[in-house]
Amino acid sequence: MHKKCTEIFFFEFFSINLVNVITMRKNSIDTIFALSTFYGPSAIAIIRISGPGSLKIAKKLCKIKIMKDRFAHLLNIYDHQSNIIDKALVIYFKSPKSFTGEDLIEIQTHGSVAIIKKLIEELSKLPYARPAKPGELSKRAFLNGKGDMLYFEGINNLIKSETENQRLIASKQIFGKDANKCLLWRQKIIEILAFVDAEIEFGDEIEKLQYSYVKNNIEKICKEIEKACKSFLTVRNLVHGSRVLIIGPTNAGKSTFFNFLLQNDRMIVSPKEGTTTDQSDQSIDLLGEKVIITDTAGIRNTKNEIESLGVKKTILSIKTSQKIIIVLSPDSLIKNNLEKVKRVMGSVEFKNSVIIFNKSDLKNSKQKFKEWKIKIPVIKNFKSITISCKNNTKNIKLLKKCQQFLYDNLLSVDTNTDDYYFSELRQFECLKSILKNLERANLKLDSLEILAKYLRDALTDIDELYGKHDDEDKLEIIFNKFCIGK
Repeated sequence: MHKKCTEIFFFEFFSINLVNVITMRKNSIDTIFALSTFYGPSAIAIIRISGPGSLKIAKKLCKIKIMKDRFAHLLNIYDHQSNIIDKALVIYFKSPKSFTGEDLIEIQTHGSVAIIKKLIEELSKLPYARPAKPGELSKRAFLNGKGDMLYFEGINNLIKSETENQRLIASKQIFGKDANKCLLWRQKIIEILAFVDAEIEFGDEIEKLQYSYVKNNIEKICKEIEKACKSFLTVRNLVHGSRVLIIGPTNAGKSTFFNFLLQNDRMIVSPKEGTTTDQSDQSIDLLGEKVIITDTAGIRNTKNEIESLGVKKTILSIKTSQKIIIVLSPDSLIKNNLEKVKRVMGSVEFKNSVIIFNKSDLKNSKQKFKEWKIKIPVIKNFKSITISCKNNTKNIKLLKKCQQFLYDNLLSVDTNTDDYYFSELRQFECLKSILKNLERANLKLDSLEILAKYLRDALTDIDELYGKHDDEDKLEIIFNKFCIGK
């Protein structure tokens, strides 16, 4: 049975890598280049050149005959007319010991926009080199076995991370929290499949297959995958940002509160009703989590055609949003608003929603807030906080209080657990497919050939999670999400 398990693994490994080698050769004929740092004034700029012609290019640019592997050369960089562009550090990484697995050159120049532009122009003139597409360097690294798809997706998330929670999750994606778990699933399925295949081939000649062992192990893997699927949306929100919608009647102070959270006068604020006629999005770091806050048009009946379109847009956004901030104020408690707000409150009652009682500085505000609760009783079911943004736009103590309230009641997630960190839709679809095939397998314990077929399908899904079976079109879509130069 051990021999059978080894044969299955060897066959799959050989087939996968043969496909990768063929694909790699097809895509690596040309040499590519890209700026891998910020395009703008900075201390240094790094340009990467990868492919079979990279060493030739470096020698041509630097007018040098010999270049040592993995050695920092301080050299002049010349244009095609032999004029010096800059003095730079040039490092040659010989294949396969480079980021891409190909011959790779890194040129570290001064971070002048003019220098970057000139060097890119010189590289573009070479007939055997072309600009890299987004993520093409990482794609070549993947095809050359420098990491699996989970690793590179984690790298991409790390580069894009803006908050501490995003960095923590990306680090766990890169350094194997999810990859190791998948590997354990794969090994256990191969072990089960080896037992099943042995039973099919040798029958009465070996010890009888223990169906309880097969069933229990499949069910154990299924539970772990179900847990990963349940955590997916939370993890995705942490990595890509939670979307929070600010709604409420006109003149409740939504835009003022929006500006307060941003600590920036992004939205126009006016006592005139209907000032906000459209939506505005802004990304902020809220206690370590990325949040995309959306300000919306006030909810009311209006004859203004443009404002009416904004209100309709708000209503549609409420239907698709799961995290909502409702802003209410004493002066917005009027008859024209009540019916609209009452309907909206009913539609968000079972969503993740909180209430901001704003403008507490107004006279009789406490009594008005009580009236809101009396006239719309469902308000009592919501977590709420009472504040005044007037003359407090730079009040750090109040800002921290609001941030903590929103974090605790809309966003709070324990990122210190060793739970699974799958954040991409591609990964989620693979997990669902693995789970589906394992559940099918568990229903066919009495039909060994069908059982084996579903177990093999589950293995294929796990390999696809790593990117081993993805075709060229799929890879193109995945790596196009990366930045140019990575």
